[in-house]
Amino acid sequence: MKVNFKELEDYLHQYGYAYNDLMKHDSFEIPDKTTYEYLMDNSKSIGSVNAITFYGNKIKYEQLGEEIERTADAMKGLGLSDGDRVAVLVPNIPEVAYLQYGTSKIGAVPSNIDPRTTGKMLLNYIKNENIKSIVVVDVMYETAIRPIEHELKEQFGIDRVVVVPATNSVPGLLKGVVSLKNKIDGKKPITSDVLDVVYWDDLLRNTRYEHATNIGFRKDKEASVQHSSGTTKGLPKSIPLTNENLNAFVEKMKPAFEGQYPPGTTMLGILPYFAAYGAVNVSHQALNLGFTLQMIPEFKFEDFGKIIAKQKTELVMGTPTWYALAAKDKTLKKDALKNLKMAMSGGDSVDAKTMKEINDFLKAHGAKCFMTNGHGMSELGGSGSFQFEGHENGTGVGVPTPYDKYIVLDKDGNIVPMTPEGVKGCVWIYSPSATNGIFEGRRFAETKDINGFRFLNSKDTMHIDPNNEISFVEREDRTFTRFDGHKIVPFDVENKFTSNELVKQCMVVPYMDETIQGKMPIAYVVPVRELTDEEKSEVVSSVVDTMVESIDTNNRDIPRKVCFLEEMPTNAMSKNDYIGLMKRELDGSEYTIDISETNLVSGEVKIIPPEKGKAKVLKR
Repeated sequence: MKVNFKELEDYLHQYGYAYNDLMKHDSFEIPDKTTYEYLMDNSKSIGSVNAITFYGNKIKYEQLGEEIERTADAMKGLGLSDGDRVAVLVPNIPEVAYLQYGTSKIGAVPSNIDPRTTGKMLLNYIKNENIKSIVVVDVMYETAIRPIEHELKEQFGIDRVVVVPATNSVPGLLKGVVSLKNKIDGKKPITSDVLDVVYWDDLLRNTRYEHATNIGFRKDKEASVQHSSGTTKGLPKSIPLTNENLNAFVEKMKPAFEGQYPPGTTMLGILPYFAAYGAVNVSHQALNLGFTLQMIPEFKFEDFGKIIAKQKTELVMGTPTWYALAAKDKTLKKDALKNLKMAMSGGDSVDAKTMKEINDFLKAHGAKCFMTNGHGMSELGGSGSFQFEGHENGTGVGVPTPYDKYIVLDKDGNIVPMTPEGVKGCVWIYSPSATNGIFEGRRFAETKDINGFRFLNSKDTMHIDPNNEISFVEREDRTFTRFDGHKIVPFDVENKFTSNELVKQCMVVPYMDETIQGKMPIAYVVPVRELTDEEKSEVVSSVVDTMVESIDTNNRDIPRKVCFLEEMPTNAMSKNDYIGLMKRELDGSEYTIDISETNLVSGEVKIIPPEKGKAKVLKR
């Protein structure tokens, strides 16, 4: 499909918006190919290059193609057919890539879901997305599947679940060590009296005589369902991305990468597949540009720098806080990051002091780059803007990626003309990789047609300079991002507190957690009357308990601090002073909720009162 981008540029130029100087040609082509066909074509000439590395296992592009074909046969043998959706609760292991392209061949659609999802929430996904089958990583079966086995079979007709061991693709020797350790620890294979549990390798072996036919390209056909980090209406939004969306993301980024990074350039696959940034911005892009994807399924956030050093990574995308934590790692050697050529950052804003600390750290450890900020959305498949040499606009988010366009519309939907000082307001984005905003006949994202091009409402307030450089201001709905990239929707958390009969008001804002050097949520609570210390503890305990068991929040949404106030502060407009609460300093009167976690697993939950006392421990 041909997109005449200059047509849009010319139209917006009359309102003063600058041309995107990254645009190499007046128009560009979005290939009429499925993601399966697109990858197979792009990897034809580089079969001997490593496509994926995983704990020492090197999977070349030639082998990747073979594994995708085997997976397509297995998905057909599983009973999936054109248009069927399969829930994929799998972290960054090679099998999740095989599933993306194997399902594409037969026309089925992977719905990439956070493996930490509770069983109750998973049932909602299955219902809302008409899921036909489930593939789950073994370590999450007990929390995600076991509690809902009967509902899966009796309500939705799902009687078989495919289990993928997290260590399935590690090298043989390491796999033997893991197997021996499991025997010593008494771990047994997963079985069920309700469902047919089939392990990944057994599925491949049992379906080896199946032959999956390539369904081929159809316009606007779903290729993947991703999910937002949160929503003001309960469950995270289901975001359908078509073959055109996923492949256009790679095509629009080619001018930015062209000639700089040859096949085999290493890219860290640390952003999860169940986030659009991981599935599209990193994995799909890396594999179709011939890079070597270094898959990391689980890590501790403070080990981010060590991982880059150990993997000898050249390209990495993370969050500002991950880099900030790495900058405080005193164990890294002086030349630890000498291979690093690109360090992109997204998911949150960063202050000038932290930016300087991170860039000083990168320079001191041999990196050949500075940290570049960007802006993006799940609805775009990832990045929509980024910084690069010549466009290092401080703590801004760079300029639009090639063939993307950012503009400001007023409340009536009219284009706000550019001025010598720039424009500021709610930003709408055109991108060839953007979803159409409709899922199962329901609109979940606001779009507007401008001169024949579909623009998406970002719900972000930004400032755009006359030279296209963009600065982030704030979210329209007070959404903010935790240190690890997870979005917190205050409305959802506040509702959990105000549902308690002893709570009158609640406001959730970010605070800087000094331990992890990043943002975490704190809840400011106004009770209906003066409460005793025991009653306050019960309120906190009750709400946290509810959130642990809730279907529309997860452990990462739980505030790490809770502070009781006599009344909510207000601003000059007599509205709750959100900004004032963000600036309020912690004074030791807060309850602390301590949760042990990695990027994949949330563990024990402890509630620690302001004064020394026995913490109540909640199990997930």
